[in-house]
Formats: sequence, structure tokens, C-alpha cells
Amino acid sequence: MDAYKRDHTSGEDQYFFTDTTDLKRIPSSRLDARSDEEIIASLLQYQPITSEKNIWTFWDTGFWQMRPYVRRNVIGWVRRLGPEWTVRVVDHVDGSPTNINAYLSESEFPSAFNRGNMTGPYAGVHKGDLVRLPLLYHYGGVWMDAGTTLFRHMNDICWKALEDPKTPYEVAGFAPGTETGNDVIMNGFIAAKKGNGFVRRWHDVFLEIWKDRTDCIGLQDHPLLRQVKKVEVPKDMQIKFGIDNSLMNDYVAHVLSFKRVRMLQDPDDGFNGPEYWEKHAYVLPVEETFLAQIICAFDGQRQFDLLSLPRDEVNAELAEDKKAAEHLVQSLLAKASTMKLSHGLKNNKLVHLSKLWDLPENADADIKPGSFGAFLRWGSVHLDQTRSLAPLTVRCAGGVLRAGLLEIVGEDGQ
Repeated sequence: MDAYKRDHTSGEDQYFFTDTTDLKRIPSSRLDARSDEEIIASLLQYQPITSEKNIWTFWDTGFWQMRPYVRRNVIGWVRRLGPEWTVRVVDHVDGSPTNINAYLSESEFPSAFNRGNMTGPYAGVHKGDLVRLPLLYHYGGVWMDAGTTLFRHMNDICWKALEDPKTPYEVAGFAPGTETGNDVIMNGFIAAKKGNGFVRRWHDVFLEIWKDRTDCIGLQDHPLLRQVKKVEVPKDMQIKFGIDNSLMNDYVAHVLSFKRVRMLQDPDDGFNGPEYWEKHAYVLPVEETFLAQIICAFDGQRQFDLLSLPRDEVNAELAEDKKAAEHLVQSLLAKASTMKLSHGLKNNKLVHLSKLWDLPENADADIKPGSFGAFLRWGSVHLDQTRSLAPLTVRCAGGVLRAGLLEIVGEDGQ
């Protein structure tokens, strides 16, 4: 039958496992052997920077305000990556040892951030947008949104490629799958060595469009983004799921800022965005992070239902659903680098798995004993993929903007 058996002799989620052609058991010597409590204690303290192998994430109100499944994501990163990498959860809580001010100066942020008066339902999201790039620029490493489950070691996803002097790669991320030429990355996963000029420019544009603002409304209309192609949610999706296309563009202004830098040819310093991105970007396909959504046709309720099913219980009525659940879990463990769960706009009608796991009654749904979700959580830490990764070919499409980084030009680009 299947190669995985639940170990009922232990009170913990442990599984017998037989190696397959796709997955191998990770030796325990490569994992962080500390208890969850010990890992959490380290996450709550300032951790000095000792290398560029840093995993950064942000929760503005602090670690304990994360949903339980999100905390488990971060603990899983620590355990899987071992002592070679340092995971940090930075926050914006007065007096916290992990406050962002312990790592970055106020000059990296707009006044609303520093004064603590950013407003609107997406203030926490945009605080995260503001901290991720300067952290990477000053210290290097990988930014991951906290709602991300990790299925591969960071070295194998992209870091070996970035640190190898024989490769041209300097920035890594996942393509959204909606742009021609693979010339855009999502901002939930960004990897770069410290001092990266593209990362610096990206943050400088985003910082400028936040100048003298307290919320995101109207960011898309900033003159610096005038020539940038905006997100175009199809009309049928706007109607079906109640998506406000204009609000969506304000919400993703961080990505719009990226697009400005990517299309920029700067006569002041010779920076050529299209040329840089085609040569130095290590871009992996969207399936590496959104495979669960793709398999389930972006139906969060379906994902929730499948992951909640029992793996080791015989039930003829659930046979087809259990087959689908097994396919989902096996595919994620063997064919995806991460599973990124997002919430999107608060007032849309889309059902996201993250929103379901957010509910108090579902606090432990992702680790329900004997479920497919519990096995997925276990496998994310204990199993290694055998496949190798290769970046996509990048061909920059769209217009070119010949201007200084923060130069405002007319509608025609002149």
C-alpha cells in the first residue's frame, strides 16, 4: 500500500517512512533537535548577524500574535534548516528585543511607520513590505512571508546558485505566472546577497511613494508609477469574487515599485533594469509556491477539507477524496519548494485556506492527529526531495523607462 505508516506508539506526530524515488528521509543530525519551546525562546530574542544566511519574516504585533499554524511554519523553518541558517521574526512592538529598530535605522522608513500612525486594514501588510528589502540589502539572506510552509532546504532552492561565483545570479524569487517573459517575481519570497543594488533601488522607489502618506489608498497613482503596467483582474473575477481592481493595485504597490525598477534605464548611473533582470535573476516557476492552489483550482475550502481527512482510516465513502488528498500532499512534498498561503483583499469573496485556518475553532486543524495535514506538516521538516531545480528563462517584456530612479516623467515617458 502506501510507504508511510503512522507511528501509534508515540504521542508525537511521528511516521514510519520508506524512501522513494522522489523523497528521502532527512537524517536527524541535519535537523535542529531543540524542542519547540527552546526554538521559540531563541526567536523571541535578538540574534546577532553572523553571516548572510538569514531568514527574515515580520509580524508587526509580535510572534505570539501569529496564528498557531503560522508559528508552526516558522518553527518548521528553524528545525529544517538547522544551525547553518538563522531565522528571525522581527516586529514593531515597543520594547521588543526583535523590534525592527534593532536592525534598521528610521531613515529606511516613511514618517508614518516611524510615528506608528500607519492606518487602514492593510497597515500590517505594508509594514512588512517596508521592512523586507532593507533587511536584505543590509544583511543578505531570504525574505519569506510568515504564511509560508517550507518543503526544501534554502541552499537547494536558490542559495547555492546565488553564492556560487560561477553563476550570474544575484536575486531569486518565484514568478507569479501571470506575466510574459517571467520578468516579475512575487514579493513573498525574495533572496539576495547583501548590498544588492536592485534591492536598494526597489526599496527607494517604494519608500518615496509612501512619503507623506499614512495608508495605501492612492499609491498606484503616484507619478513614479505612471508608466508601470497595473494589475488587471479580469472583469468576471471582479464580479464573481467581489475583487476591487483599483484597491488591488494599491495593495500590490510594492510589486508595482519593482516593475518600475525592472523597466528602468537610468542615465545617471548607467543602471539597466531589463538587462540586469535578464542576466542576474534566478526565477523559479509559480508551481514552486502555489502548487496547492493550482491543484485545487484556488478553492481554499477544498484544500481545507482534503487536508483534514484521516490518512490511516479505511472509509469507502471517502475513497476518492482521500485519493485526491494523497495526491495533493505527495505533490507538495515532492514537487514544490514552498506553500505560500495568502489572505488577499479583506472584502473579497474568495475562500482562502489561510482564512479557514485563522478561525479559532480551526487553530490546530493543520496538525489534527492522523490527518493528511498533520502528515504534510511532518513531511515538510523530515523529508527531502530528490529532484533538481532549474531557473526559468527570463525575457523582459513591456516598455522601457529612461529616467533617474526617482525622476518623474510625463505620460509618454519623456
